[in-house]
Amino acid sequence: MTKYKSLPINFRELNDGRTVISNMANMYHVLNNKALLKKVFGSFQCKDKALLNELQQKLFIASDEDFESKVQLTTSAFSKKISRDLKSSRLIMIVPTLRCDHHCTYCQVSRVNADLSGFDLELSQIPSLIQFITKIEKPPYKVEFQGGEPLLAFGFIQAFYEQFENEVGKENFNIVIATSLSLIDESIINWCRGKNIGFSTSIDAGKKAHNKHRKLITKNSFELVQKNINWIHDELGKDKIGTVTTVTRDGLEGYDELVDTHLALGLIGMFVRPVSSYGFAEEKQAKDISNTDFMVFYKKLIRRILNENLSGTPLIEHFLLIHYKRLLNSPSAAYVDLMAPAGYLKNSILIDYTGNVFGSDEARMVYRKYGADELIIGNINNTELNLEHSTQLLAHSFNFDVPGCSDCVYQGSCGSDPIYHLQDFGEPIGVKSYSRFCELHKSIFDFIFELIREQKYKNVLDGWLNG
Repeated sequence: MTKYKSLPINFRELNDGRTVISNMANMYHVLNNKALLKKVFGSFQCKDKALLNELQQKLFIASDEDFESKVQLTTSAFSKKISRDLKSSRLIMIVPTLRCDHHCTYCQVSRVNADLSGFDLELSQIPSLIQFITKIEKPPYKVEFQGGEPLLAFGFIQAFYEQFENEVGKENFNIVIATSLSLIDESIINWCRGKNIGFSTSIDAGKKAHNKHRKLITKNSFELVQKNINWIHDELGKDKIGTVTTVTRDGLEGYDELVDTHLALGLIGMFVRPVSSYGFAEEKQAKDISNTDFMVFYKKLIRRILNENLSGTPLIEHFLLIHYKRLLNSPSAAYVDLMAPAGYLKNSILIDYTGNVFGSDEARMVYRKYGADELIIGNINNTELNLEHSTQLLAHSFNFDVPGCSDCVYQGSCGSDPIYHLQDFGEPIGVKSYSRFCELHKSIFDFIFELIREQKYKNVLDGWLNG
């Protein structure tokens, strides 16, 4: 009889009594019960040959003869996973203005009124901005304009595009404008034709929640965003607009309306997340919805979406898909929040309207609220960057040796966001047992294992991988 040794594992009991196990190679397996865990890895009395063979293939156990080779395979897979997260490209975010025509209840950066001055990047700073971007990143460049409301500074966007195209070539960059779409007009539509420009906008969970939390003086932000999504579809193409949904307490019953809205607009992708606690949103809306609240909503939403797919209607929810890709070691699973080391600075960078440079949008939000000067890593008008504090933050985000992460079954798929925990706990590691970040992502991963127990849902998720 073959004698087996266990390689290092983590485990977690799911709500249905099954136990999910993982290893340093980021392989997963679900055991039918916790007692089986003891039989396989404790007393080694398991006689299920099919199970033992599968656990060998996934590098959970090894015979005496091949133990050393399995250890080498495990360490190789572990290093490749870290290398993957180190090599991902960087998103360049630019805030051309802090001015905004909306007054969102969960605004994270404390926007200013649309008619104020002194809150815009100057056109004269564009050459310095382009020089900075080309110095820190290589093509193809991914640029995103954020705000405030970027369309209030559309002249800046136009000038940047033209100068950037002359500098790097049209084929070497892509731009997304994150906007409420309330200010889009015919001149903007016409200028965007044939250019590497797309739009990202927000649709909250239902008309009531959207108009309540994304406030316009005209009280019709929900109607405007629908009208202008259709306009972009008709004039620029369906691939030129994507949506993000922020779930507040008022939207917790709006999962069906959210799906219906996307389908009516001909949108085949969604990205749904709970209201964030970053910056000023922490004291406004984030405390009003727990992760438990969100997950009740989210499970109903996802099952509706999966059933739409089973009925022949294509619709992808990308927040879930990202988590699924992380569990599968997918090479296209680069998501800033779920990287270790963190995506902060190495996969994202933000240039504020002041010219100040931050390692992420979240770092800007924390700075705007607390004035943490150490989060400013430089300015586009100065070639010197101060990376001392940022490198310390990154050093604390290798989650394989972080308390609360190192023994978590999802350690290999998850991340350790230093900015999130810096805000919530005053230091970059935090207390994982009290971390809303950890609670949310563990709940999503648990839910995936619940879903894929049903083959019909697993088939849909596998189909999304190529979608």
